[in-house]
Amino acid sequence: MPGQSSHSRAARLRTLIVDHDHATRAQLERLLCRHQEVELVAACATARAAAEAMKRRRPDLVFLDPGRPEEGGLEVVDVLRGRRRPAVVLMAAAGAPLPGAEEVHEVDRLVKPCDRVALQAVLARVVSRLAAGGRPAGTSPLDRFSGGGRVAGTSPPDRFSGGGRVAGPPPLGRLPIEGAGRIQFLDLAAIDYIRAEGKYARIHVGSRTHLVRGTLTLLQERLDPRTFLRVHRSLIVRLDRIREVEILRHGELRLFLSTGDSLISGRTYRDQLRLSLGLPT
Repeated sequence: MPGQSSHSRAARLRTLIVDHDHATRAQLERLLCRHQEVELVAACATARAAAEAMKRRRPDLVFLDPGRPEEGGLEVVDVLRGRRRPAVVLMAAAGAPLPGAEEVHEVDRLVKPCDRVALQAVLARVVSRLAAGGRPAGTSPLDRFSGGGRVAGTSPPDRFSGGGRVAGPPPLGRLPIEGAGRIQFLDLAAIDYIRAEGKYARIHVGSRTHLVRGTLTLLQERLDPRTFLRVHRSLIVRLDRIREVEILRHGELRLFLSTGDSLISGRTYRDQLRLSLGLPT
């Protein structure tokens, strides 16, 4: 905005809106434009458009109505990986469920239809969280965002992250499996694929499975992306287990594993999966 210094412009929150409803997008755009700490970079109606905007615009903060699980709304937040993963404000009507919300780096929620007072309170909490985490001059406001989840800070520490979403966690060498008062260490080479189950992840090893605490998103950050790839909001697969691929309608891929299992990829993961498999995108 005119009169702002280059430093204050650099510190603004690059913000993306994702909602299928035009009226909601327009209303939120009008409200956000009143806040100098916000730079609105895009407003999208579909998961595919949002995924592209995530790649091109690299937002710090996303206002997201995830819609129904089959629409792939929550998948868009996984397009950017590592420290550039944006914070997310989930939007829904009062009392509406948000299935799969624990899979994203959620910092707050906004009830629809949103109003000026509620939005101002959400932004104040986001900015307060950033200030508490600290930020060096000239970096993205969320580069040092830590704490592992909600603004209120009531979520328990995640076992995969060593007590919070600290940037740059060390990669896993072996996966600790806790149970019956003992901890076993699973060789990563034994893992075929991993499926999300709420705030847990189910590790598939041949005919056996292990349930470990921690979201798929946090676990993904600790795995080597050259070996393990997120292919769906609820799935990570070991690439060398894929033996055959079937191209389905709407861009999904059916993956046939050497174990005999078959998995369906998500649409927003299509290009990355095809690239990893050496297929044209």
